[in-house]
This record gives sequence, structure tokens and C-alpha cells, in this order.
Amino acid sequence: MPYLWPPYLEIFVTSRPRFFACALALAALSGCSSSRSDDDAPRTLTVQTRQGPVEGFENDGVFSYRGIPYAAPPVGELRWKPPIEAEPWDDLLVAVERPPVCPQEAFGGLPVPGFNPSEDCLYLNIDTPTEGSGLPVMVWIHGGGFTLGEGVQADGGTAGDRIARETGTVVVSMNYRLGQLGFLAHSTLTEESSDDASGNYGLMDQTAALEWVKGNIEAFGGDPENVTIFGESAGGFSVCSHLASPTSAGSFDKAIMMSGSCERPWPTLEAAEAQGDDFVEALGCSGSQDVLACMRGKPFEQVLAALPPGENFGFNPTDEPRGAWGPILDGLFFVEQPSQSFLSGRFNQVPVIVGFTREEARLFTWLAENADPPLAVTAENYEELLAYYLGGDTELAAKAAAQYPLDDYDPPMLALAAVVTDTVFRCPGRTEAGKLAAHVPAYLYQFEYPDGRSQLEVVASLPIPISDLEPPTYDLAAFHAADIPYVFGYDTLLELDFANASAILNEWEAGTVDEALWLDMLGYFARFAATGAPSSEDGPQWPTYDPDADEYLALDSATSVASTPAAKCEFWDGEDYLKSELFAE
Repeated sequence: MPYLWPPYLEIFVTSRPRFFACALALAALSGCSSSRSDDDAPRTLTVQTRQGPVEGFENDGVFSYRGIPYAAPPVGELRWKPPIEAEPWDDLLVAVERPPVCPQEAFGGLPVPGFNPSEDCLYLNIDTPTEGSGLPVMVWIHGGGFTLGEGVQADGGTAGDRIARETGTVVVSMNYRLGQLGFLAHSTLTEESSDDASGNYGLMDQTAALEWVKGNIEAFGGDPENVTIFGESAGGFSVCSHLASPTSAGSFDKAIMMSGSCERPWPTLEAAEAQGDDFVEALGCSGSQDVLACMRGKPFEQVLAALPPGENFGFNPTDEPRGAWGPILDGLFFVEQPSQSFLSGRFNQVPVIVGFTREEARLFTWLAENADPPLAVTAENYEELLAYYLGGDTELAAKAAAQYPLDDYDPPMLALAAVVTDTVFRCPGRTEAGKLAAHVPAYLYQFEYPDGRSQLEVVASLPIPISDLEPPTYDLAAFHAADIPYVFGYDTLLELDFANASAILNEWEAGTVDEALWLDMLGYFARFAATGAPSSEDGPQWPTYDPDADEYLALDSATSVASTPAAKCEFWDGEDYLKSELFAE
């Protein structure tokens, strides 16, 4: 089954953060000072890092820094090698501009002002309160299917300034290598490596960023011994990867997995190297006397064009050769499948939150309906689509079609969306939470609020022809990534100005259900990051996860504790549906 983490729409924006007084956040966060250090000594905007001095910008009680290098540019001979430390600098680095994104394709052919990918992309961003020290640190790992994305989205929606302002937390994000440049394995790269491994360069980049945080975040007011990693989609899969990896030991103290788990087996190094052979042939380097020199000499545009990731979100077969780019069981970053690590307790044991949204895959099916060729589900092709999606298992597809009969879904596309939601997100996430809970404090949530807004929906409905997207014919409800705005605090686009390549990002309106849900979710996450215990004295008490009780936090217009978020998971528990993306021949 292909990787199914979707990208986000990138639109360059100018954000206007609005201050929310401590009194407003008090109910949700149990006091704005609850996660702050007792030391409220002011810090300066200029910070001395171990590599050199940096200066950011100030906005309403928050110092923000954009584009601090955490590793050397992975170019030339450093392409497809583990990251190395950035060169030091003496002159002041003015860190106020959004850093270049790592090489990737602009999603959907949409106009993306300021989209300028570069291999020199290993930078991180920091938002920190202007006062305090020893503050909890939250490190965001972005999603995008390991082929798209950036730490602070071009639309500003994952900027950490509102989290910092409301909770007294230091927020960090990073860019990391993607796609073919971040996850290529090949026999020549393995032979070149002193560790006899290749691939997982993007995950190694993330680890390098975490090591940079450990060594530098104290100068930004953060506590290097209180670091929480959190991420959604591919970011969630990255978080569980760091939980499982011995190379990430000691680099973080808590973890939050949003719509991502590591129950599906990673491809073996052998299988990934076989895909690497196909990549090298597609790149035109298979006949070269020096294959690595040929590969490293190609511009990144040609690298991205060789064996690109699958189209149509993995639902439709294609005759075109396609790649599956993501984590690899390489024997170095992973010494065993993470699912086995979590079962046995051989992982980096820290408190964890695991969560998913109720209708994850409706976003994917809608985008697949807009793909070329468009996806359609009918009574005639339903089982065939399920069989393709389930790795060719026609017997399992027939049983799944009986569990998710088309008569129960209107339109039929929602049946496929329900299967994908359960098999990629809800059921594996619930299983993983149960494994982790046997060893560490673990908490499970399901985001159920149906009225959040997708920026893709907004763009599709605009009266200007900027894309071929048609609005969905069904309610996307609590779709994949719908929970992200309720962590970072930014709604959807309020104004668009394509002539000036800018937009205004909206904030949740005061006194609304949306704002209350944001303060609820942010409060749970921030308290967890500060103390490892997410509940407040006066809100719903989020219990640690017990598979027998199967209780979880239901994040909706009214937050509550509920039970059994996944009735159909009992069906999948008895089936071999978690198969690797790649198989060695």
C-alpha cells in the first residue's frame, strides 16, 4: 500500500498574531504561568548559539527566529550522506526570513508565491517567550508523506508563536530532506557507508535538529532536559520512528504522535536497495563507471523526476513506475521493526500521546476524485479497489467489502475512506497505544469536531481559477490534519491577495466553539509537554490508556472522555493487513 500522508496547500502569507490575555486562557490552561519558569528574567533578541550569533524579530511578547542552520548543506559529496554539523559563523545571522524548502514538487500545480526549493534547506525555526528560562520545549515535525512540506508552512499555519505566547513554551520546527533525496537506499550508498546502511537521511536530519536543540535551546529560554517531539501524518510516523530508534535515545523526553504510528512494517534495506536500482536506471546513471558521481552530479529537478511517488493517493493502479519514499529498516536507524520494539519495551521509554481524527481519509478520497484520472467507487470496482489497496489480497478484500458494505455509505466513496481511515490510522494507532501503555504513561485521543475548515476547501471554492480542484460532494468532517489548527491556533485564510503574493491568516474568533476547542487541545498538549500529565484540575480528566477500558479523549465541540473509538478494529485485528510498502524480489 503506498504512503498516504497528504501534503498541505502552501500559500505565502503575512500573519498577524493577536494577543489573548492570560485571563482568557486561564480556564483551558489552568493558568498561563503553569508551564513557565520561576525565572522571568528578560532575554535579548540576539542569541549566541554554539555556531554563532543570531537575531530574530519580536512580536507581542515572542521572539521568533526563522532559518537557523542546524547542519551543513547536504549538497555535492554530502548528498545522500548523514548530516554533519553546520560551519560556525562570526557575523550576526539575521534569522527573519522563512528558509528555503527542501526539494519537492509544488502540490497540485497551485500557484505558490515564494516557493523556491533548494538542497541547502537544513534549517530550523524557533518561537520563544521574551521572558523566562528553563521553559518546556516542543519540537514540531511536519507532515507531507515524506515528500512534501516544511517546518513553518508557507501559509504560516504551523508557526509556533501563539503556542509560545499562550503557554510559555519554546516551539521549534525544522526542514528535513524529503523523497528521493531523503530516503533513497542503494547498494553503492550502503557500500560507501561505514555503517553498511543507506536511506533514512531525512530521519537523520531530524535527529541532528534534536541534537542542535539539546545543545542550544537553553540560550533561547528552553530547558534541554524537557523536550517534547510532536508531529502529524509523516510527522507522526517520524515521532514513533524516534521512539523506536537507538540513535535518537536521550534527545527528547516526551512524544506526541498525531495521525501516525509505526505498526506497518518498514521496507527492508534489501527491498529499498532494489527500488534504488530502478531509481538509478530512471535517473540515467545505471551504465556509468562511477554511479555515485553520476547520481550526485544530477540537478535535484532530475532526481525528483526519477521514480516519483505514486499518484492518486495510492488508490488506483498505474502503468507508470512509481516510488515509495519513506523510512527503511536499515539496520542502523532501526535495528528491528518498531512494532516489535514497542511490544517488547526495547524503545526510548518516555510518556506518549497517540491520536487520530475520526474521518482521516475523506481528505484523501476527495483529492483522489480530483486526480488524473479521477477516482470513482462503484459496485463493480469496489472489491477490485480494495484488493489493490490491500496489496493484492482478494480474499481479504472480499471480507472487508462485507464489513464496509456500500449500502452503508452515501456516496460510495465514503466506504473506501472508512477502510483507509481504519487501516492506516485508527486501528494501528490504537494498537500502538496499547503496546506503549504497557511500558510508559500513554494517552489516546480522537479528534471528532466536524466543522473545522480546510484551506484546500477554501481555495477550491474561490471565484478565481487557481486550481482544478472541485469542492467535495460530501462532508469532509474531522478529516486528516483537521486537528493541526487546534494546536497552533490559526484558522484558515481570511484574505487572499495573489497580486501581492500575500494573505492574512485568520485566528479563531473569541468566544466561539473553535476558540474553546483550540484552548482545550493546546492546554492538554502544553501541560503534557511541561509535566507529562495533560489534565487540568477543572477539565475532563484524560486517563492513561488501558486497552481493556479503551478510553480516549474525544476532542469535539465539547471535550469529553469516551470509550471504544474504533468498533471495526476487532475485524482488522485478526487480519494480516499491515504489509510493507516494498518487497525484495
